[in-house]
Amino acid sequence: MNTDHQTKIYTGLHNLIDYSCSLEAEESSKIESLHRALLKRYFEAEHVLIDRENNRITLEVKINPTQQETKVIDVDVNFENFDTFLKSCIDKGENSLRFYQNLLRYYYIQEPVA
Repeated sequence: MNTDHQTKIYTGLHNLIDYSCSLEAEESSKIESLHRALLKRYFEAEHVLIDRENNRITLEVKINPTQQETKVIDVDVNFENFDTFLKSCIDKGENSLRFYQNLLRYYYIQEPVA
């Protein structure tokens, strides 16, 4: 993938995070799956619980992800600014680009024409 295309994906993802974090509570619940998907991918988590009111995320992660063990632990992560935290979880690796590109396609939001 060329650098220009990569930049468009990262810019689009940053814009989508900004948009999704600016939504009202009832609207944001519809797009919360985006936030969970980003966090699951970054932390290799089985489950993610987001508590924006208390600035905390609980992740359920495998003890040893390379083995097929089913033992998991809960890890709490605190944050100050949710959108900044989500953006810091964007992996710049080549393997993640397709994942992000698919997220952008799935959550494509058209702004109404004024």
